[in-house]
Amino acid sequence: MTRHYGRRFLRVLAVDPSTRGFGYAVFEAPEMLVDWGTKDIRQDKERVALRKIGELLRRYKPSVFVVEDCAHVTARRTTRIARLTEQMLAVARTQGVSGCAVPRSAVYRHFAKTNARTKYEIAVVLADRFPALLLRLPPKRKPWQSESPRTSIFDAAAFGLTYLETRRALTSDPPSAVPCMRGHA
Repeated sequence: MTRHYGRRFLRVLAVDPSTRGFGYAVFEAPEMLVDWGTKDIRQDKERVALRKIGELLRRYKPSVFVVEDCAHVTARRTTRIARLTEQMLAVARTQGVSGCAVPRSAVYRHFAKTNARTKYEIAVVLADRFPALLLRLPPKRKPWQSESPRTSIFDAAAFGLTYLETRRALTSDPPSAVPCMRGHA
């Protein structure tokens, strides 16, 4: 836990793997987006991604590591990404960080109260809430276009924010006591 102005904050590192690397977002509270970005990986994707995850974990020292629940019945991820997500959770565990896998369906339910029903609409809500993300907001994708690599920043932020706001609604207990969609202690 980090301290800020005499209050304790839960630091969350959320990651969203993509075909070109991964996006990440670091929160200290639902209102405090600390950092965000993408890591572009061209070769030896799994090994390099896991090394970069380890670096982020050492840099930010999060209380919780959040990823998409690729084992959920509604998940539409490739086998490679699902395996990589599990390996990322294992790296977090080796560094003593609790892991949480959040189903994308939980993200859609969470953002439905803002009338955001698509990934792009969720990204717009996030950019409105955190103006620093506005410059990274990709244009709305046409059906024939590939997804922008910057989308993974917004997906990671959506997973992290869903975890934090769901946690706040449920309890004020420490992260190890918080019910997770699919926990990895």
